[in-house]
Amino acid sequence: MTITEEELQRIVAAAVKVALNEIKGSDQPAEQPDNKKVDVKQFTDEELDEAMRLMESNRGKDNEPKVGIFWYDPRHNDLFGVRSHRVSDYLKANARSEFGSISCSEMHEDVWKKEFHRQKYKNNGLGPYVGAYEMTPRGRIFYNPDNDEYTIAVGSWIEQYPQAVTLIEEEFNLKNTKHSVKTASHWDIGQRWN
Repeated sequence: MTITEEELQRIVAAAVKVALNEIKGSDQPAEQPDNKKVDVKQFTDEELDEAMRLMESNRGKDNEPKVGIFWYDPRHNDLFGVRSHRVSDYLKANARSEFGSISCSEMHEDVWKKEFHRQKYKNNGLGPYVGAYEMTPRGRIFYNPDNDEYTIAVGSWIEQYPQAVTLIEEEFNLKNTKHSVKTASHWDIGQRWN
């Protein structure tokens, strides 16, 4: 396995931080679990039957096509930060444009902030969420019900990493759908939301 100098520096910095905290005690208080009282109730028989029927109705639907967002890690040829939703879960479009497209409501910037924070405190800063969200290849899947077509929206980075298309098709179950790959500067590396 080959690692970049930047990755090595990050790993060493995280290890040094952990070692120093163990030697002299952490200068940052450990996150304490919230010990507030939680009101826990029991399902009624009717509520449980309804919940079980709902879960049963979802069996086998995981292979349905999905919309959502993702980042692509070219070092490992892998997707991460995936947020996906089956199109059939939408009774009406939550983010339908004038062109009729549907996508998930999650935004790259918001997901990155949450995962960056989680990674910082749970994994000693180690993980894929390094730097700013727009500096890693990313994209979004749209669905247009009017023409029953999915769009894989990405930046020009896809020309350097065309192998990512197969991963995206598999992750969002698009292999047997009508879909296209389209680029726009919005998803280019370094491009922020304006």
